[in-house]
Formats: sequence, C-alpha cells, structure tokens
Amino acid sequence: MINNRSIDRTTYSKRYLNSDKLTILKKQTILPILLLLVSCAQTTTLRNGYSKAPTKSKVFKNSVYFEQAILDQIDTTVIYEEYNDNYYEGLVKQENVLARHNYANRHTTYGVYRFYGNGCFNLFHLDRDKPELTAEMFDPAYTGWRGVLYKKKNKILGDMFTQTGQMGWQLGKQTEAFIFRGDTLIVELKNVHKFFYIKRHIDKKLLEHHAEW
Repeated sequence: MINNRSIDRTTYSKRYLNSDKLTILKKQTILPILLLLVSCAQTTTLRNGYSKAPTKSKVFKNSVYFEQAILDQIDTTVIYEEYNDNYYEGLVKQENVLARHNYANRHTTYGVYRFYGNGCFNLFHLDRDKPELTAEMFDPAYTGWRGVLYKKKNKILGDMFTQTGQMGWQLGKQTEAFIFRGDTLIVELKNVHKFFYIKRHIDKKLLEHHAEW
C-alpha cells in the first residue's frame, strides 16, 4: 500500500526544488539586465551612434594627479599605433609587424592612442581595410574610448573608460601603466600583459580636435 503522505511530501519537495531553480534563474536573468540599465544610465552615446562615454566625472577623478612634466615623454602631435610583437598562426610565431600591415590576421581593426596636452587621451580603433584617414576617425566627440593620465609612485598611469568584460555592454574603468621609450609606447595591464605601440606621424589637420573630460 502506498503512503499518501509520502506522495504529498515528494510532490512538495519537487515543487520546492522547481521553485528554487526558478528563483535562481530569475536572479541570473535580472542581474545582467539591471547592470545593463545602470551602465546605460551612466553613459552617453557618441556621434557614431554606438560608442559610449561616461557621464559622471568621478570616473576620471585621478586627473587631479596629472603632472605637466608627464608630457615631456609624450608626443601629442602624433598617434601611437598597435604593433604585433606576439602574433601566432596556430603554434607558429609570426614576424613582428605593425598591426596595420598584419594581413595574416583576419581581424582588420587595430588600436591607436592619441594624447592631449591637458592629460586626456583616447584609444581609437582603425580598420586596416580603410587606409584613408579622416578627421572624424580621431574626433573624441564621434568615437573612441576616453582616459586621463596621472602619476602615482613614479609611474605614468591612465584610467580609461572602456569595455571591461566579454559582453559588449560591460563597461567600466580600466587602469593602465604607460612606458614611453623613444618612438615606442608600452602599455601594461595588471603588471602582466604588455602591448606595444609605435609612433606614427599623420597629417596634423586630422588631429585638431580637443578633449575635455
């Protein structure tokens, strides 16, 4: 004979577990949506229709530690373009080359830094398949991630508002260390990852934009 009370308890247990799973699923769904809404509320869309910039100045609060002497090491009349020094095709390391000339890489976009005389900077992204440069590509009101330079413990640091996660909507502040050696810029992330950029002279008329943030 089957115990009805036993059946009731089993049914209740299953309902409880299903309810618990549903609650967890709701939390997992709602949290990203809330984060997305918060992120959108604290950003503005640039003129290209998709790039984001922060609306709150506290993102760049470390700009108060900017020192004019930092600019002695930086050329504000040029861009510093990405250099691939550690690019692999499968397990084979490829020749070091400017990202703009790395035709082995199927990804055609590459980064360039632009620094301003007031300590602000941008990270723009150019396309290897669009070699003709325009002023719009370097207009901080139109495109680009924004950042500020400052000095801390004898290091040149930069706080940049950028994509911080795998998902495109995950935006936030990223701190980078900048080392300038002649025509070379070395960007360090978390004292682990190093990225190299090489000075490139372009038409100065393309860089007549101002940055205030």
